[in-house]
Amino acid sequence: MTRDAEVVKLKQLRRFIISNLNRLYPTPLQIVTLFRVMISFDEHYDMSLLQKDVAYLKQKGYVEFVDDSFGGFPSFKDKYVGLTAEGKEIADRVQLDEALEI
Repeated sequence: MTRDAEVVKLKQLRRFIISNLNRLYPTPLQIVTLFRVMISFDEHYDMSLLQKDVAYLKQKGYVEFVDDSFGGFPSFKDKYVGLTAEGKEIADRVQLDEALEI
């Protein structure tokens, strides 16, 4: 796969995460459930990639672990992730982020 194709795929997967969280907004989604959705889109997607993508989106301020507000779950798979207000704006394309635009 060429570098350009890899970049497009990465952007698609991250946008897909945000889009799926937007469908349920403001309700969060458990990571294990989000992972099942992601592998239905790309069967080669694995939990380590999801962890990296969620960490990236969290650092950008687009998602948050809602379970952290009451102590949080120790396992990544058990955590609940939801869109922040800024993430909602990205999902609805009110704000743009070139790192997620295809």
